[in-house]
Amino acid sequence: MKLIFIRHAVAEGHFSENQELDFDRVLTPDGIVRLNATLKDFKKSVKRIDVIFSSPLARAIQSAEIVYSHYSVADLELMSDLDILDDPNHLVEYISFLPTDGVYAFVGHDPHITRVIASLLSLHPEHDFMKLKKGGICVLEGRMWEGFSLDLLISPKFLRQVID
Repeated sequence: MKLIFIRHAVAEGHFSENQELDFDRVLTPDGIVRLNATLKDFKKSVKRIDVIFSSPLARAIQSAEIVYSHYSVADLELMSDLDILDDPNHLVEYISFLPTDGVYAFVGHDPHITRVIASLLSLHPEHDFMKLKKGGICVLEGRMWEGFSLDLLISPKFLRQVID
C-alpha cells in the first residue's frame, strides 16, 4: 500500500477563528501554479494514484482537483475524516480498511495529516515531529499492522530543484 499525503497549496488569507471564513478560503493563483509544477515533477516518480481523498475545505478541494488533473484515472472523493476539526485517528482507522494493493492520496491540512503520518509511523501523534509545507508531499509505503516506511518527505521548492 502506498499512501501519499499532500498538504493543500498556498491559499488566500490567514487562519480565522470564524470557521466559515476559514473553510471558504481558496487557493491563490501562485498556489495553483506551484502545485501544478510540483505534481508534474512528482508524477515522474509516482505514475498512478487509485483514489484521491480530499478534505471538505475549499482550498483542499481545489488542491485535490489539481491532483486529479494529473492523475485523471483516479477516483476523487470528499472525506470528512480529512477535515481539520476531525480526530486524526478516524483517518488512521479508515486507512486500516483500504485494500493493501492500492495507491491512495490524501489532500488535507497540517497538523492534521502530520498527526496521521506520525500514527502510521508509530510515533506519538501529538508531538510535532515534522511540518509539511503548503503543497508538500509525504509518501509512506507498507501495510497496516506490519508497519510503514517513510519513502518521501519533500517540499515543492526542493522537488523542483532536484528535478531540474
